[in-house]
Amino acid sequence: LELWAFQADFFTVNSRIQVTAMINAQQIIDSSLDERKNLITNEIENFNNIESEIDKARALSSTINTFIEPYLQIMIEEDRNRDGGSILTRENLSIVFDEKIEEFKPDAIEALRNSFPNRNQLIRSSNNVYEMAGAVRLSFANKVTRTLSTTMGLLWEDLASISPYAVNPESEFNLKVKGIDLISKNINSQLIEFQQLKTQQNTLTGSQKTRSVQELSIHDNPVFCACFPNNKWTFNHATIPRVSGEEFWSRIGIPYDLVLEKVNSLIIELEQEYVSLL
Repeated sequence: LELWAFQADFFTVNSRIQVTAMINAQQIIDSSLDERKNLITNEIENFNNIESEIDKARALSSTINTFIEPYLQIMIEEDRNRDGGSILTRENLSIVFDEKIEEFKPDAIEALRNSFPNRNQLIRSSNNVYEMAGAVRLSFANKVTRTLSTTMGLLWEDLASISPYAVNPESEFNLKVKGIDLISKNINSQLIEFQQLKTQQNTLTGSQKTRSVQELSIHDNPVFCACFPNNKWTFNHATIPRVSGEEFWSRIGIPYDLVLEKVNSLIIELEQEYVSLL
């Protein structure tokens, strides 16, 4: 596998942030998490002095783009030659999914329990008629689903990152790229995509949509992704594509029906935990 690196100069219009990157993909792979972060940020002039999160994300994207294609290709080749077969076989994915979900369950259950209010707290907050009446069981249902949806966002990123075609920049490089949850190589188009990942198609409010467009627009090949469809998009844009469900998971080589199978089992288990608290 030929490794390559190239030099790229980048300036933001307003802040004149310069990026001059010359990073070898194998060097990143062979480095620790903290070393990876330093290798990337050291190529960005005055990185620690960049105040705008959008400008930081733009600079990081420009630098990551200089090595991410060969980086992902190394991961893909290693997966193809992996003892026990590719991680993307259904049997191997099922095992790893189970492991990830078991690691996630304690956090989800703790979040569920912590979100359960008592009657006095409800009456004091009175955000709706159910809370005003102190109807703990009725008011809790909406609150727990919101809490779990937020918590589960981290699980979707973990499951997607199992694929050698995708990396989470925070867990892979110890860098938070504002608005970007995954950087992936599309199996079909071979394009490197910068993806924002949400649970469902209707996740965003109006103001959140504006922010998502801003966060995605600064990257090459941005994609707005929903893990699960529900036939009601709240994100739309003339040039930023949106995908959901099978269309999202299949572009990184993960069968959507297996995701559904595992997630459905998890949600039923969390529902049983919820019922036990009532």
